[in-house]
Amino acid sequence: MQKDIVKTLSGHHLKSTSARRELLSLLSQVNTPVDAAFLVEKLEKKLGIDRVTVFRMLNVLTKHGIVRKLEFGEGKARYELFTTDHHHFICDNCGTIEDISDCNIEALEKEISAKKHIRILRHSLEFYGLCEKCSKLLKENIGS
Repeated sequence: MQKDIVKTLSGHHLKSTSARRELLSLLSQVNTPVDAAFLVEKLEKKLGIDRVTVFRMLNVLTKHGIVRKLEFGEGKARYELFTTDHHHFICDNCGTIEDISDCNIEALEKEISAKKHIRILRHSLEFYGLCEKCSKLLKENIGS
């Protein structure tokens, strides 16, 4: 994994610092987008890196397309590694975030591009509602 991280950084002409490697390693280990506070806490504890440095790294890595910055209307940004194009489901009740990767959005993009004579470079699509657990709880509370 570390070799992939070093290769990614060098492919973007970025120095492979221990801080950048650790930040990318953290993002590769989590299964959901995380906020900066999570990253600051982990990096302060492990490497003594301050919050300003974490935000600088996030900005650089986002600018280079290595990290994706996401906004889910929570008043804070979340971050994830920029891998395959995918979408998210956010539970309005508990805040759970799940990846949604089985949307056939590419066909819709092609159709829109052809109809509007435009070139789509990227898109953002999030689904909001109740997760399975919260749906069950709501159903149980209504039923009783």
